[in-house]
Amino acid sequence: MLKNEIVRIRQKRYFAEQKMWVFIGRVISMNDVLVHIEGKGLLIYNPHEKPEISRSQMSISGEMKGQTLPVDVDEGLRSILIPMDNIANIRILPQDFDLDTIHLFAEGRKIGLKVQGDVPTWIGEFGES
Repeated sequence: MLKNEIVRIRQKRYFAEQKMWVFIGRVISMNDVLVHIEGKGLLIYNPHEKPEISRSQMSISGEMKGQTLPVDVDEGLRSILIPMDNIANIRILPQDFDLDTIHLFAEGRKIGLKVQGDVPTWIGEFGES
């Protein structure tokens, strides 16, 4: 079980028009059906659909072709239930991961999340959504 672990959960996409959705936070509880997690959600847009994101909506470092990364990051923590059937993958992050300072970067077409003292985790690609 992943109780009390800090994780990055990437949701499955069931159709091409669906936005990529990633959630980063602490697992409150988990069973065979649901994961209860408290943290922040990241919604990844196609750069052509949403080319401008206000600075108040993000805590992002990195630029791509003169524009900010097309990602919305929740401002505050929230608690949600995620069905296990909707989870594409889970990555365990270090216990000292700071949810208040989420740093994203672009490398080629990939969008990554910097993890202090560990390898970065990839959250999506441009054009996936």
